[in-house]
Amino acid sequence: MRTASDVILRLTSDPARCGLVMDFDGVLAPIVDDPSASALLPGAEEVLATLSRHFGVVGLLSGRPASFLRERLSLDSVVLMGSYGVETWTENGIEVLPAVAAFSDAVAEAEAELRRLFDSQAVPGIHVESKGLAVAVHWRRAADRAVAQRLVEAATTEIASRTGLRREPGKLVEELRPPVEEDKGTGLLRAIATAGVDVVAYAGDDRGDLPAFAAVLASGGEALVVKGDDIAPEVAAVDGVQFDGPPAFLDWMKELAAQLER
Repeated sequence: MRTASDVILRLTSDPARCGLVMDFDGVLAPIVDDPSASALLPGAEEVLATLSRHFGVVGLLSGRPASFLRERLSLDSVVLMGSYGVETWTENGIEVLPAVAAFSDAVAEAEAELRRLFDSQAVPGIHVESKGLAVAVHWRRAADRAVAQRLVEAATTEIASRTGLRREPGKLVEELRPPVEEDKGTGLLRAIATAGVDVVAYAGDDRGDLPAFAAVLASGGEALVVKGDDIAPEVAAVDGVQFDGPPAFLDWMKELAAQLER
């Protein structure tokens, strides 16, 4: 079984040909009840700056919009890939894959309908989140999560059938996003190809990270699983090194950075 130290040894053997790509929520930022309050752990930005001085690529790959990532991390040396990799922050603004941009009207329609259903707080604890190229509905704060889940699943199923958007389940959340063959796996592979690196480690915590885990393992890289209290069984079963939450993962990153500096 591979260990966290094994991964450090591998990534520091030829740093310019290696990289580290990570999800944001649940990996570099603790999961919080209010998605808008999500923030990097103290010290994470400094560590990312150090890693990016040595590695061929350091990136964030999140279901959040690229603009959200930029608000929380201003380092130009870190690649910011939002909306599951279909958005990339560049010096000229956000670049969006054309096939995804074509569904912007459908996403807007879906968001308007979800807000009509849930923003009234007739069912307290259900929260609609705009994600730019997608829309999410969270029920983490609901008093009765089972009831809230049934309501959200029914609504997103109906809206998906009407708009052509695709339902994607997450950790106490359902998303509606464009039905294109793009996910964190394809986004990760684009990042690897663009950077021209040989070995990449990917860190994630949720079902949305499963395609990236599959892609990184298929490419000969390393899977880093950051566990939370409600980790999905299929995520916990990923063949990779496991960490007990974002603080433990940050401690590992600090050790990785220290090794690179030495």
